[in-house]
Amino acid sequence: MTTADWEKEYASKLDNAALKKGLRLFYFATGKDDFLVSTTQASVDFFKKHGFTPVYRSTEGGHTWINWRDYLADFAPQLFKPVK
Repeated sequence: MTTADWEKEYASKLDNAALKKGLRLFYFATGKDDFLVSTTQASVDFFKKHGFTPVYRSTEGGHTWINWRDYLADFAPQLFKPVK
């Protein structure tokens, strides 16, 4: 299934403001040398196009444990921030 096919099939969900209302955190992080960096950036752009507000963190390095550890340390506290 292509991105366009997926987008067409799920357009009603992607553009449904009521479904986005409860979404408090939508997080992506990728190292600049990660083999998935272009896929991550395309995903972030795709969701922004549909009115989502993803958090995107880009760091040095690749698909490594060091980056995963840093991303977890950044991501986890955000899960417990009070709702404004």
